[in-house]
Amino acid sequence: MAQTSIHETQSSFPLPDAFSSALVEIFERVQPSIVQVHTEGRGGGTGVIWHEDGRIITNNHVVARDDARVQVALVDGRMLEATVLHRNPRLDLALLQVTGDNLKALPVGDSARLRVGEWVFAIGHPWGQRWVVTAGIVSAMSSVKIDDDLTTKYIKSDVLLAPGNSGGPLLNADGRVVGINAMILGGDLSVSIPEQVVSTWLAGLPGRRVTLGIEIQTLELPVSVRQAMQSQQATGVMVVGIRPERPSQHNDLFIGDIVLSVAGKPVKDTSALRQALSESEERKSILLTLLRGGKVITTDVATLMVEH
Repeated sequence: MAQTSIHETQSSFPLPDAFSSALVEIFERVQPSIVQVHTEGRGGGTGVIWHEDGRIITNNHVVARDDARVQVALVDGRMLEATVLHRNPRLDLALLQVTGDNLKALPVGDSARLRVGEWVFAIGHPWGQRWVVTAGIVSAMSSVKIDDDLTTKYIKSDVLLAPGNSGGPLLNADGRVVGINAMILGGDLSVSIPEQVVSTWLAGLPGRRVTLGIEIQTLELPVSVRQAMQSQQATGVMVVGIRPERPSQHNDLFIGDIVLSVAGKPVKDTSALRQALSESEERKSILLTLLRGGKVITTDVATLMVEH
């Protein structure tokens, strides 16, 4: 078993026992989903098992050389050969593929719900030290123009990062990945790529994607619905058509249904629905909260896989 360590947080006050215990539980739960990436002739970084079929997210700069051998080390001591499936140098993201049994994907959170002042945690391998955890708070959510046709978002926080942390997860207090750690600014400010940016990039890659086989449009929710939901969510997505590829036996969605959430995540517009589906790869069904006939219901809805 690989050695583990937990660095002290950069807090000026002692953490309550309950908080410390919760952090230890999160660390033990997510550790198997975080790998050390070894690149021949370059050094190491960190990666996140994004799907149990062996797809791993890391930074592009960790695996920048096309001709270099890439391996990933798991916490159980296994060393697996990795292939770079896709890369995006402008976003500094890369998707690796490994083959192995009992791979555990790291649960994905919602980076759009992060707030300034919220606790976040980073796990990685700084300076070769394996599975080190650091803590900090979110200081800003920033948009940066990379070039004329690309503006992207970043999470800024004061989690302690160092060489070897690149490509590792930024976790929220529930232990869900909300960002991929990318760089350090000014020596004390860490920059992470939001989960939404990662999910959107993955959804646009060639391959198979999850769909519901419906036509949709965004609409405003009545005040009575918001009150019944006890939610401030102002909009949802209405089903305005059923596509031919959706089998007739899948009568779990109807024209006029309004999708309020997917797998527990609020769906405020059509792009939010597509993103939520992109994070539900390979599922044969997905839990939807719908407004149907004036009533809010929660039901499992069959999904479709299509080539794109």
